[in-house]
Formats: sequence, structure tokens, C-alpha cells
Amino acid sequence: MKPLVSIITPSYNQGKFIRQTIESVFMQDYENVEYIVVDGGSKDDTLSILKEYEGKLTYISERDNGQSDAINKGFRMAKGEIVAWLNSDDTYEPGCISRAVEEFARNDKIGLVYGDGYITDAEDRKIKVFEYTQEFDLWKLVNYWDYIMQPATFFRASYLKEVGYLDVELQYCMDWDLWIKLASVSEVKYINEILACSREYGDTKTSTGGEERLKEIIRLLQKYSRKVEPLGVTSYKASTRYTKYAKGMISRFVFGRYLGCVHERLNKKIPRRYEDGWIGEEYCFLVPMFKRKISIILISINNIELPVRINVNDILYSEYVFRQAEEKLFYIELPKSNGELFNSVEILSGRTFKVEGDTRDLSVRVNDIIIS
Repeated sequence: MKPLVSIITPSYNQGKFIRQTIESVFMQDYENVEYIVVDGGSKDDTLSILKEYEGKLTYISERDNGQSDAINKGFRMAKGEIVAWLNSDDTYEPGCISRAVEEFARNDKIGLVYGDGYITDAEDRKIKVFEYTQEFDLWKLVNYWDYIMQPATFFRASYLKEVGYLDVELQYCMDWDLWIKLASVSEVKYINEILACSREYGDTKTSTGGEERLKEIIRLLQKYSRKVEPLGVTSYKASTRYTKYAKGMISRFVFGRYLGCVHERLNKKIPRRYEDGWIGEEYCFLVPMFKRKISIILISINNIELPVRINVNDILYSEYVFRQAEEKLFYIELPKSNGELFNSVEILSGRTFKVEGDTRDLSVRVNDIIIS
């Protein structure tokens, strides 16, 4: 039998949108679905709409302590092996539940599945595809920004319970916090397909959060990166200024250029491994504590002296000097947890060079990284 999937929708005075949300769940081609709506005591027509679906979904309506508390109520009520939450102004795309279930079935170590999504407006028009979604990169999630669109996510209930659900103290980035916690105990899988739609309009928390939202994001980035000023702080400060001041055509142009310049500068600072495996002076990645071993294969293509160091948690683990074109295997036994969620691994090169026809500053090619 196919696993039960529990969908949780928190709601408060969202009668304008909630019917579309509900219908997007019931129009799925996956039949074994439990649907729970947790309403905060709405004063609009939300309850009358929910009564129309009695027998098809479960709902409660009572005061709660905010969105995270409402979602956690639903999580605790859920009986499904796979769980998700869909806000009362967001919608699923056809077939998305089936697609997520397929990925969970392939690997029982997966705790989080996410995909791409559309941004829609208050009139349900699809404005664009959310442009920041990418292959899973734990370092970037912890140090830079949240590139995972919440409605396009699904979780394995056992891992969700293990990490303790949503942090009710968070009002704006409880989803981002959850992605990081799930990545600390389980595998994460990205599906390069449109799974859901996230609605953006003037009354959403993201749009109105302002400085309070920024403060919460900074605290989260500092907590998990263990850095005073991780790259994401500068990024979100710039984005908050844009939202606050870019009101007219001229100001949107000026602050848009400013925001673009900030992100261009920050992107150059990200320790990057290119698609063809090459790195520059440094490359850094994070490994969750349940992983114990790493094998790294580095390749040098030049007959030049090229020193390379590998640090684990900012401590030198291994060093080697390439003096000719060769391949070198580095084997790392990771330390046990000392209270941290992740081990940090850095590959540092003492020099870079140019390859003919290539504008990049390169050092070695990271041919393979195997983490087990």
C-alpha cells in the first residue's frame, strides 16, 4: 500500500484564498492523503468554507500562539509517514505529491524533499518561477540564504519528529530553521520540477516583516554558521532596504541596481566548486554529524608547485604539495559531535593560475567527494 501523506494547512482569516488551497490538494492524483486544517479562530468565511468539505478533511478552529504553533498542532495530529504543510494562500501543482513520494521511496534516509515553484499574485496569476531554488548546498543554506521554497517541500515524519518540529519562537524563518535541522539528521533531495505555487502580495509576512524579520534572519545565520557576519547578513540587509525604500519607479531602479551589485560582490566570495570540478583558492562544504568518512580526489594538471591544505573545523587535517600533473586521494575520518550539527571541511590552495581560453582563477580540480 502506498504510504499515507498528511498535509497540514494553518489558517487565519484566509477565506479569500483557502478554497483554492484545498482544491489543489484534492485535485492530486495521489489518493492516500490525510488533510488537516488548523484554523486560529477565523472571523471571516473560512469556517463556512471548511464545513463544505466535512468528511473529506479534518479541521479544528481555536486560538493558537502563532503560525508555527498551529502547524505543530497539525504535525502532532498527523498519522502520515510523509508530512507537508501548505499555507492557506498557497497551492500545489498537479502530481506533486506523487512525485515527492517517489523520491522518498527510493531512499529511506531522505528526510526532506523539495522542488521548484511558481510565484503567484493575489489574483492567482503565475508571475514567475522562483529563481533561487537550486541543488542542495548545505554550506550556502547555513551561511548565505534560504533558496528552498516552502510550499514545495515534503518531510519524512520520523525525521520531523526527531528534530522537534518548528521552533515556535520564530515568526519569519521557522521553515529555514527546519531545513537546517532536517539536514543535520537526514539526506535532502532536490526535484528539478515545479511542485507548488507561493503567493506573494502586500499583506504576507515576508513583505511586511521589515527590520524584525531581518533581525530574526541574522540570529539564525549567526546561530548555525557560528560566524559574526556570515555572507547572508549583508544579502538580507540589502534586500530589506530594497523592500523598505523601493516604492516608486526611480527608487526601484536605483535600489535594484544597488541590490544587484551587492549580490554580484557576495557571489564572488562564495567558496565555489564549479560544475566541471575546478576550484579557486578555496572551497568549503559542510557535512552533517551522522556522516563519518570523506574521500576527496584532487587533480593537478600542471607541472608547477601547488600547495594544498585541508582543514576540518578550522584545524589543519592534511597538506600536500603537487609538483607535477597527478591525482591524489585524501581520506578523512570526521570527529564526533561536540554539540555542533555539522563538520566544516575546507580545501585551500596556495596559488591559482589561468587556463587558456578560461577567465577563471583556478587551482585544482576536485574530481570526486564521497561522504559516508
